[in-house]
Amino acid sequence: MQLNYRFLFFLFFSAAIVFFLIVKTIDFSLKKYTRHNDIIHVPSLIGLNLNKTEDTLQKLDLQYVILDSAAYNPNYDRGSILSHQPKANSQVKPGRKIYLTINPITVNYIPLPYLKNKSLRQAISLLENHAFRVGDLHYVDYYAKDVVRFAKVNQKKVNSNDSLPKFTIVDLYMGNGHDKNIVVPNLVGLEYHEIKRKLNYNSLNLGSCVFANNITDTAIAIIYKQDPEANNRSEAGSYINIWLKDSLN
Repeated sequence: MQLNYRFLFFLFFSAAIVFFLIVKTIDFSLKKYTRHNDIIHVPSLIGLNLNKTEDTLQKLDLQYVILDSAAYNPNYDRGSILSHQPKANSQVKPGRKIYLTINPITVNYIPLPYLKNKSLRQAISLLENHAFRVGDLHYVDYYAKDVVRFAKVNQKKVNSNDSLPKFTIVDLYMGNGHDKNIVVPNLVGLEYHEIKRKLNYNSLNLGSCVFANNITDTAIAIIYKQDPEANNRSEAGSYINIWLKDSLN
């Protein structure tokens, strides 16, 4: 029996078209389901109250989580947004959670503990135990290393027993011990919430933080890159930049 080559060609050609259409349909469905092509630019929420923030994010199909209350900032209304992650203009997919840090609604004033001549670890412990937050470390010429010389809030000197809002960020000015070279520690693999203390205990500051777009929980995001890299030498009080994602895998 003679084969009908034209019929076979037509059969294979039809099968190829059907296969192509099936693949394109599946691909289109998956992209529609995952909203693959939908990209949203995060708006700036700084200074907005929670109601306006909620309205803004709902219109963009974004969610929000209140991550924390920051140190009271008198330049903004109580309860307004002071910062958020991802930051403004970041590209995210619909449904992404935006983590908010808000200005405290209730402001309680408490006295600043005595910090002068305390060691760095003592000063950090005192501030945290009195509901203050440790800001940046700055180093001044002084023979004793990592000993507090004075403190500042918003660039103004503060003294013990000064009445300050709860959660105020306090910058510490430490003696450098005439040693300006610090070995940068390895931060890769650590979680975000561990970093600031780790750096402060090594006479360093946390610089910029770059979060991957798919991070689900900022607090437990993992560092996968740092600059300067570990074991480099840097000046006391230098800023270390980090990059974070959900896991090291």
